[in-house]
Amino acid sequence: MPPRAHTIVDPRFPAELARLRRERGLSLRQLAAAVSHGKSVIHQLETGQTRPAVDVAVRLDDALAAGGALAAMVVDVPDGGRRAAYVAAHPGRVDLAGVRILGDVLAGYRRLEDSIGAAAVLPPVRVQLDTIGSLLREAGHQVRPAVVDMAAQWAQFAGWLGIANGDDRTARVWLDRSLQWSTEASNADLTATVLSFQGHRAEGRGDLPEMIGLSRAARDDSRANTALRAYSAGQEARGLAMAGACPTEVRQMLTQAADLATEAAETPLPAWGYWYTPAFYAVQQGIVWRYLGDRDARANDRAVELLTAGTTGVDETAENADWHGGHLVHLAIAHGRAGDSGSAQRVLGEARSIAVSTASRRLAGQVDAAVRDLGLSVNS
Repeated sequence: MPPRAHTIVDPRFPAELARLRRERGLSLRQLAAAVSHGKSVIHQLETGQTRPAVDVAVRLDDALAAGGALAAMVVDVPDGGRRAAYVAAHPGRVDLAGVRILGDVLAGYRRLEDSIGAAAVLPPVRVQLDTIGSLLREAGHQVRPAVVDMAAQWAQFAGWLGIANGDDRTARVWLDRSLQWSTEASNADLTATVLSFQGHRAEGRGDLPEMIGLSRAARDDSRANTALRAYSAGQEARGLAMAGACPTEVRQMLTQAADLATEAAETPLPAWGYWYTPAFYAVQQGIVWRYLGDRDARANDRAVELLTAGTTGVDETAENADWHGGHLVHLAIAHGRAGDSGSAQRVLGEARSIAVSTASRRLAGQVDAAVRDLGLSVNS
């Protein structure tokens, strides 16, 4: 029962299926009979040898009275049906309707990454980018502006997935392409977003001057959406704090970021900037205060306050995202700096669970580093 090409399975599915079956007191044979499949198929699903289709996951969910939790782990990303297949097979005939379908597919992948992490999403996104490349090469000049704008959005997402997976080469290649395409498309919002993500990539490499400079470039672009500029200002403040800048300079940039975020609340967001929420900005500011808190206990207290509010306020669909796990690591460090080792251990345990379920080596490394830095037990 092979899944459709655009079906993505949460890495936790096999273990959760096995746990629910045992919890309900059912044997492999009994569960197989309940869903009209063979015992060997259930065994293969529980061991990860076979990936379920959506309809199979729904039947298993019903049989185990899982309340939708199991079914939610298997998702069909919208592919536009025959229209998307036609676009892929005939790139020279793409029209605006075909471009819109690719936008719908991208939105599905973005939301899915929020739920199950970047590692499971990157491979199918790479396949989609092959189609995008064909479209760019063969699209007529009348439709190329729309195609190149869509290509820039896909490339930006692929670059983010590279960052989230700790794959710097993938991040560099696709962010560079996105910057080229967004410039051609005259998409100021996306250009600013790519610059800020390149700054985030520089942060991962430890290049703080580049991080600060790219963030500033995105923040200074008055054509860009205010929410994007607010994010860039917050990232610039983080870079300054990490670089040991004067606390007054960092606080001034934090104030500018907060003012932009307040202004952004009145501005419609682009579809691919949906994560710029008050909770997100609270986390971003909290991380900056966390770095300031390395030298100032009161700043650390502010970090705990903001990070707690921000991580608690995350959308429930993103509670298992690896980026949310990274935010939890910052909260744990702030708790540890405040002398609250119990809360630090608890929060790091949540982050570790996300790292395991999303197969995120990057997040697992962050958790391990925090455990060592705080002097906590290995099994925390």
